[in-house]
Amino acid sequence: MDLNERDERAFTGLEAAIVFIALIVVASVFAYVVLGAGIATSQKNQEVMHAALEEAGSALRPGQAVIAKLDNDEGLLYSVEFDLEAATNLAAVDMGSVIYTVATQETLVTFPPGDSGITLTWRCREDTNDLLEAGEVVTVKLVANRMRIQRGETFTIGMTTAGGATASLTRTIPAGIGKNVFIELF
Repeated sequence: MDLNERDERAFTGLEAAIVFIALIVVASVFAYVVLGAGIATSQKNQEVMHAALEEAGSALRPGQAVIAKLDNDEGLLYSVEFDLEAATNLAAVDMGSVIYTVATQETLVTFPPGDSGITLTWRCREDTNDLLEAGEVVTVKLVANRMRIQRGETFTIGMTTAGGATASLTRTIPAGIGKNVFIELF
């Protein structure tokens, strides 16, 4: 063996160890990035789920009974009353910010919050605020005489909360009903 020729086997083993350690470091960094992205995605999914549950919790559920009052002049719809409850116990609904819309085939009238045509009467109330919470029932009265809804006509009442949740009910006034009467619509 000549002095100028060296045995390179030891260096080859050392180079292989360095490459192996470098691969482990790169794989560790990649795994950390993947786990970080998975955790971030999981947190975002959790935020979306909580937001959806909160919005669903702010939904309204109208009662089955709808009472209509016909005026004594022409027998047109004067007012309509119906009950509202919170659909779930996840969130309360601010009744002072609900927008009501009454629609027929020809007319659409919106009752914004604070409109004089809206009257709220609490049937079952657990506190003194205007939040509709689980277990509470409020009766909403809408004076709809400006719409000129006639006997035999169908109308839809839409309710939209401040959070964007909606509920609606559709009823028809029977054609053979007289004037100046209260009637339950089904």
